[in-house]
Amino acid sequence: MSEDKRESAKKSASKKAVAEKPKMTKKSAAKRDSSKTKKIKLEEKAEKESLEGKKESGKAAPEQLKEKMEEEKTGTGAEEVSEATEGKELSDEEMRKFIEEQLEKITVQDMVGQMMISLASVGYQKLGLPESVNLKYRDFSQASLAIDSLQALIRAAEGKMEESRLAPFRGTLANLQMNFVKLKRG
Repeated sequence: MSEDKRESAKKSASKKAVAEKPKMTKKSAAKRDSSKTKKIKLEEKAEKESLEGKKESGKAAPEQLKEKMEEEKTGTGAEEVSEATEGKELSDEEMRKFIEEQLEKITVQDMVGQMMISLASVGYQKLGLPESVNLKYRDFSQASLAIDSLQALIRAAEGKMEESRLAPFRGTLANLQMNFVKLKRG
């Protein structure tokens, strides 16, 4: 089937699916889970690169994180699903088993890393940085909570995660704290 025909078929099917409850397939679940894992790795890589010299005016740029993720997105992440199960709807029991299998692959270190990335991103947003994009979101109370939470996660992870994974977050934390004080004194 040609690419155009597939797109047309997908659009037609999506119109029908609006009225129905969406069904999760092994392929879509694997794609979602693989995409999340890939996103975590890309965010960590982009965060590290932004701390190593890709800063604008002394501020780490969350947009660079998003741009880097978009640049490096390749593949569908559905490679783990065999051709035999492609498109097959899963029962609740099959879906539960599949999700359990996927959760076995995720480490707490991955989850903590993702949480730190999220806290750093929302911290910059709540500081209103960069101002050209996020000034309307400035909220020092929320920024303070994000910064303090990031600091707590870093402390909790010390000795339990590799230093090479924590170092970029320490730099990000210092940058967030510095910008918080600078803007607060403003």
